Amino acid sequence: MSLQTCNYYVTFRCNATCEFCNIWQGKEQAEPAASEVEPEALGAIRKLGVKYLNITGGEPFLREDLPQILKHAKDLGFFISLTTNGLLYRERGKPTAGLIDRLYFSLDYPMEEEHDRSRGIDCFYEVMAAIDLAKEWGEKPIINFTMTRDSVRFLPEMVELAERKGVFVYLYPVYDFYGTQGFESMTFEHIRYYARRKKVLQNRAVIEFVKAGGNKVFLPRCHARETVVTLLPDGTRVSPCFFNPGGRQGREDVCSSCMRWDYMLPSFTQGLDKYFGLNLYSDWENRNKLRREKT
Repeated sequence: MSLQTCNYYVTFRCNATCEFCNIWQGKEQAEPAASEVEPEALGAIRKLGVKYLNITGGEPFLREDLPQILKHAKDLGFFISLTTNGLLYRERGKPTAGLIDRLYFSLDYPMEEEHDRSRGIDCFYEVMAAIDLAKEWGEKPIINFTMTRDSVRFLPEMVELAERKGVFVYLYPVYDFYGTQGFESMTFEHIRYYARRKKVLQNRAVIEFVKAGGNKVFLPRCHARETVVTLLPDGTRVSPCFFNPGGRQGREDVCSSCMRWDYMLPSFTQGLDKYFGLNLYSDWENRNKLRREKT
């Protein structure tokens, strides 16, 4: 076993209706207070040797006890990443300042009309304000650019936006294969060209995996069971992943063409192939960019 990451779904509720996501359409699950579940559950996971805690959902800031969750996780020694749509950050973000190691703000398009259409709610300027506030509160926010076959056309504008804001942008292809089917050879060249910019972070293994069409059920690349612990809001663990609880790892229908990066990125640390090498190199490359920014 080489468990590395805990994907903690702190809530299934969301205050947006993103066109590429179906979590907000599912059933809500009861969310007990952090004092009832989280300390014991996270403590047990940390004892397994897990170092990285990915706070996800739903929209994490809908959990009113999020600061307590983050504080306890930080006390346990987790490296914490969190992705938010930014809608509640102005109202609830300050108590979390200093508790998140990698704070990502999701942005689908670098312009108001298209981003708001994609999210199903007016939120573009909330994200812009949230990024500014996060910087003011001492955070190092990163734009998480959800790239689809439509939005990738605006990569130059997204990079320019990140540069104006003085933040990094992470290139994050949408996890639904059908959202990337329009990625042609010139699209990948387009991505590679802009990935050289100093404010752009990427994972080369991810781009190659998109080119290959994602996971193949007859020869799965998924190692979610060995690398990831999935924790639900009520403290329940599921395996191998949130999308395939109790199924055969990488071999179920839901696994066909899977590009769910919260599971595939840890999977790329296993097995000696091109994805292993590209992932390792990308991690080094991104760390160097982030380190240079601090000096």
